[in-house]
Amino acid sequence: MTTDIETRGPAVTLADVEEISARQNEPAWLRERRLEAWRLYESMDLPDPGDEQWRRTDVRALDLDGLRAAPAITNIEALPAAARAAGVRFMPLRAAVTEHEDLVRRRLYAEVAPGEWKYLALNAALWQGGSFLLVPRGVEVDVPVQLLTSGNGALLIRTLVIAEANSAVRLIDESESPDGPRTFVSAAVEIFVGDGAKVEYYDLNRWGDGVYNFKTVRATLGRDAQFLGMAAGIGSKLTKMRFDTLLPEPGARSDLLGVTFANGDQHFDYNTLQDHSGKHTQSDLQFKAALDGRSSLVWYGVTHIRHSAGGSAANQTSRNLLLSEHAKAAPIPILEIEAYDVERCSHGATAGPVDENELFYLQSRAIPHEVAERMLVEGYLADVIGRVPDPRVRARIMRAVLEKMGGGTDSLSSDDVLGAA
Repeated sequence: MTTDIETRGPAVTLADVEEISARQNEPAWLRERRLEAWRLYESMDLPDPGDEQWRRTDVRALDLDGLRAAPAITNIEALPAAARAAGVRFMPLRAAVTEHEDLVRRRLYAEVAPGEWKYLALNAALWQGGSFLLVPRGVEVDVPVQLLTSGNGALLIRTLVIAEANSAVRLIDESESPDGPRTFVSAAVEIFVGDGAKVEYYDLNRWGDGVYNFKTVRATLGRDAQFLGMAAGIGSKLTKMRFDTLLPEPGARSDLLGVTFANGDQHFDYNTLQDHSGKHTQSDLQFKAALDGRSSLVWYGVTHIRHSAGGSAANQTSRNLLLSEHAKAAPIPILEIEAYDVERCSHGATAGPVDENELFYLQSRAIPHEVAERMLVEGYLADVIGRVPDPRVRARIMRAVLEKMGGGTDSLSSDDVLGAA
């Protein structure tokens, strides 16, 4: 913490907080939470640039002057009739505050707290966009639930997902915007996975090239719960993303996947946490990135196995393919093991160029260099994308990556790539 508080940020005021709360006709408890978050925002400094998790992303250098809070455009795909009849609810969070007030009051800010850092406090004070997904006990939603967010300005987005015991759902959380407009995004996603429930969450980042994107996703798992989360990094100028899974109950399992394709001067900075406190819990992380131009990526991943998490197993792997001599990757795996009877805990991290022998092999068969390189990247990322259970979701993610790489109808299809992996 510096002596003088760094207040650099979007052009927002206390009046904006009060106006949003009044316009949405919010209950007194939520208004008070917003005001408390605003007080935190004003009192908090930006992260110390010497902090290990921040020293490779200079937040203080961002140009956010003049950006005003704006409502994100949130398109929520309609649920199947059978899901609605079973009690599944998928709606804007502002509507859920009224329709499911007790549940929202209990869960909102419970896992992603305003006090974690300055821009999360800003999110808690000024969120306007976002969604609420509730899946009742024992209900399984058999098609992907889809959310599309867009907009420009200062976008503060909040999402709350509650999957009750023995339920199942998969959520695609996609964001997009045109290239050009300077935009600031602060987003928070809280996911509660009940006992025996199965949740899949896919963050598909297709923001435009003028977007500074800050996002925190945190999932808390119940007993014997299963969670699969993916971060697909394609768009934005800068993305700083936290993706945490908390496993406090016995038998829970989390799988974290990441695929990133960056070019130009894009910068991606991922912090992940696999936090085991329940016995016989399991987690696995596999992140892969392909970096071109002057793009850069940081991955700082912590696996924490606490004293109480005997019999647990964990793995984390980060692989980074450098397509340019100017591209940079900094994978940093951290293991914190307190339990004495861990089943297994491993990690690995690499960064290196395309295999010249593989490139030569393809070019020797009259495949142009650029096409050969693209084919290698497609195959390189395919094994991570191939871990996505639903073929519709797999195809959507691979298609987004291929489009970013300049592929199209003349390129391999997503099925071709995944089938060859």
